[in-house]
Amino acid sequence: MERSAVPLEFPFLPQNLKRIGYKNYLIGKWHLGYCKKEYLPTMRGFDYFYGYYNAQEGYFNHSSAFFDKNINSLVSGLDLFTEIDGISVPDRTKNGIYATHLYTAEAIRQLQKHDRKKPFFMFFSHQSVHAPLQVPPQYLIFCNPLLMSHWRQIYCGMLAAMDESFGLLIQYLKDSKFYENTIIIFSSDNGGDPKAGASNFPLKGQKSTIWEGGTRTTTFIHAPKSIKEFSFRKELFHVVDWHATILGMTGYPIDTYGDGINQWDLILTGIPKSQQRTKFVYNLDPPLFAIRHNNYKFIFESTSEYFLGNGKVRLYQISTDPYESKNLARKHPKLVKELLKKIFEYQKFARKHVRTVIDEAGNPKRFKGVYATGWCQ
Repeated sequence: MERSAVPLEFPFLPQNLKRIGYKNYLIGKWHLGYCKKEYLPTMRGFDYFYGYYNAQEGYFNHSSAFFDKNINSLVSGLDLFTEIDGISVPDRTKNGIYATHLYTAEAIRQLQKHDRKKPFFMFFSHQSVHAPLQVPPQYLIFCNPLLMSHWRQIYCGMLAAMDESFGLLIQYLKDSKFYENTIIIFSSDNGGDPKAGASNFPLKGQKSTIWEGGTRTTTFIHAPKSIKEFSFRKELFHVVDWHATILGMTGYPIDTYGDGINQWDLILTGIPKSQQRTKFVYNLDPPLFAIRHNNYKFIFESTSEYFLGNGKVRLYQISTDPYESKNLARKHPKLVKELLKKIFEYQKFARKHVRTVIDEAGNPKRFKGVYATGWCQ
């Protein structure tokens, strides 16, 4: 029921990969716009999509439900679709099948059908471990109830199921002789939500906050032909860097794309070939602003009521204090002034967020109980 989407003027990674011969698959979560045909994944570079359009859904019934304050009523509908060439077809046959199992089987099925003469890009956007917390009981044997809360135990089981999923995918890649020539990237979009079984300890904060616990994630990359032994990188890498970096992985000559930097050489050797990231933005929407500049993280609040703690300005040296425990703002007033100026400069050319209010025109009850596409053409 959202009208919003990523503006069409911004090409997605699969659109650029398609130009150099890749076939592109998306399995799992989309949540980047669906009310217009032009917003759909297979209109934005993916050749095939199987999954759901909204923020979350049930793991067994594949329905998305929320309470709509505008009509004072629960809104619910099926959110599971197959999509090719902008044609979206609801899948009503998978009720009761656990989402992690369903998407894993579909990912393998698409790889089995793939033309080996063409390179492929698969974005497997797992539903797990997002709320709602649901898991088949057999996975709870890995999670000791004496050591964790009920929801933490469910979360643990979901993670075990996802781990099994990746094991099955890796085994298929090996059995089908794809493995040695495939780059595998595992990453996350944000920190965990403690109310939904997660923990970001010892970092401060959680999902939807600007603290390190809400924004810092771990990534690993496996590339048998390029990376021969284990190494660790602690340099700055922002989510916007993936577009240019993945293009760089293909051999495409690119240094930057939009705000992103190709960091493939840094990943491979530990030495940047051209540019290296030294700054990025956490948030530029009021009331809380935050940016990173070299080793420093600067936070500015525009309303005193919003912020917990002492003062509207915070400065942390993240390289030595990732826990954000020592506010250095008073110690470095010149740097604070400089970084505050940068925030105001960034705001001048920053795009406003595109999220819009819920629109009743997309209510599933109007479309035989499914979250239909194309209702805001």
